[in-house]
Amino acid sequence: MSNLIGQLVGNRYLIESQVASGGMATVYLATDQRLDRKVAIKVIHPHLANDTDFQAKFVLEAKTAAKLSHPNLVNVFDQGQDGQTTYLVMEYVSGVTLRDALKEYGPLPAIRALEMLAQILSGLAAAHKAGILHRDLKPENVLLADDGRVKLGDFGLARAISAHTSTGDLVGTIAYLSPELVTRGQADARSDVYAAGILLYELLTGRQPFEGEQAVQIAYQHANSTVPAPSTLAPSTPAAVDKLVAWATAKLPVSRPDDASVLLVKVNQLIADLKAGKADKTSVMDFDLNQTEALTEIGNLPPSVLDSDATQVIGAADLIASSPAATSFDASATQVIGHLEDDLTDEPSNFGQQRVGLKILLASLLVVLLGSGAGWWFGSGPGALGVVPTLTSRTVTSAESALVTLSPKVQLINENSSTVTKGLVIRSEPSAGAYIAKGAELKLFISLGPKLIAAPSLGGLNVAEATAKLLSSGFKLGTVNSWFDSHPIGQVYEYLGADGTPIPEGTAVDLSVSLGPIPMISGIDQASAVTAIEATGLKISSIEQEFSDTVAPGKTIGLVPQSKPLGAGGSVKLLVSKGPNLVLMPKVVGETVLAAKALLEGVGLNVIVNTDQLQSKWGIAKVKRASEAVGAKLKAGYSVTISTK
Repeated sequence: MSNLIGQLVGNRYLIESQVASGGMATVYLATDQRLDRKVAIKVIHPHLANDTDFQAKFVLEAKTAAKLSHPNLVNVFDQGQDGQTTYLVMEYVSGVTLRDALKEYGPLPAIRALEMLAQILSGLAAAHKAGILHRDLKPENVLLADDGRVKLGDFGLARAISAHTSTGDLVGTIAYLSPELVTRGQADARSDVYAAGILLYELLTGRQPFEGEQAVQIAYQHANSTVPAPSTLAPSTPAAVDKLVAWATAKLPVSRPDDASVLLVKVNQLIADLKAGKADKTSVMDFDLNQTEALTEIGNLPPSVLDSDATQVIGAADLIASSPAATSFDASATQVIGHLEDDLTDEPSNFGQQRVGLKILLASLLVVLLGSGAGWWFGSGPGALGVVPTLTSRTVTSAESALVTLSPKVQLINENSSTVTKGLVIRSEPSAGAYIAKGAELKLFISLGPKLIAAPSLGGLNVAEATAKLLSSGFKLGTVNSWFDSHPIGQVYEYLGADGTPIPEGTAVDLSVSLGPIPMISGIDQASAVTAIEATGLKISSIEQEFSDTVAPGKTIGLVPQSKPLGAGGSVKLLVSKGPNLVLMPKVVGETVLAAKALLEGVGLNVIVNTDQLQSKWGIAKVKRASEAVGAKLKAGYSVTISTK
């Protein structure tokens, strides 16, 4: 990587210091000499400077970001190319990233977290309004300026919004990817909203909701699990904030806010309600959540009521049995009206009235007694039913807290899992959503983490043989990469677990397969060397001449790979010999020691002084003889002795 510090880029930007460096570019602090202001310059790494596809994406980033101008966005000022230096000039924000702040200070109180999110959403909403997705929202890309401003930056993954923007490969940091990006590789503004919800969860709890040793474990949880309520880790989190996180991170995009501006309205409303002390006492946060997911107990449903036009008295127990949704019976809210049969008129009128009154009285008492008993049995007694909540990826303590209303007999069972972090709940039996009675048995399966086993020996096998061996050992075939190597062509020479370290069962194991050795072209003529190199599929990036004591002039010395490892289509530098580096012995006899020494060293020779004179006299003492004759051809670096004796 070239060091640009002290250089003037674009005849305008003086590079002062390096701010950060990543896999594709380096960011420098510079001074815009034309406008006399500090700027940040993002420079493509030299090895990518000749990649036209990457340069096109880099320029697209500049054009995309330049469309946006907002107080909560890092603004883009300029883009250009200076020789081999391709650069992007941005607003310089003095401060730290949100990731640095979280590491140093930990999670934030609910109101402070919401205020932070509101500024981020304000910038993101401006991007969405301009038709641009960010696609990489995370604490590393949020800058906290020294003057208190919050800035969203790095639109390196940004692209225009469509109804279902296809991303090809998964992009963005895995911890913040929405389910639709994981499963279908498609994104829209609601995918950024999902990432904002994950970011809020992290601000409140200090950790990400889904964690794992491998990216695939985290991606699986995004696609198959619900983000837990922040209050499970941060008990002081208000219930309304839990709802906000659930709304923003709903698995189905249709259940989330349409874009950042919609979420921003609710965030600002919630901030105001929290400051007024009424967020958890009112229903102002009317989120569009799926009602089935919102119910945690069947008792939330309203009680059934007898039809006032009924022609007969219905037993309360029968009523409840006929309505599986009901768990309690409120006799005081029930009307019982009996329409008497005509044959009652055969009795004396007063006796008939007494019988009618008695029937009504007995029926009413029966309903009250049965209703009260059934209400107790199904509401708070042994027959009460409740819904098993989603417990996946919770700690045992958190899971048991969520089950407290059901009071089940919990049995803990340990088993391996490649998708759930060690120590967290994998699943329950009965599963989430099932109805169980109070005190019923419930099994919680706790993750031991992935089962670690040794990878099979794959060295020397071809890809087909290695694949069969991986599958039979409980692994998957990962990416197969081919590189030039000293091993025979077609052989596997490197892979995950080759050192014998156990790896998780089911892991996708990447293979490195040899393309054979890099062509040996030393000592042949340049034209033949070029033909041999191109025949292997390699590209020659440059041809340079160097001195060589062993290779004749015009013959090739060797190849220098421009990337490691070197794959098919990779670039190499071809070195051609200029022959040995020879210099002519100058005349030094009669010169002072100092003058002779300077003359010899100036042509590239080493000097040995044989004298009995003090060094302070070397400017006066003359050289009387030298070990080599004038005009002799000597190799650069050869040692010549001069003498004053």
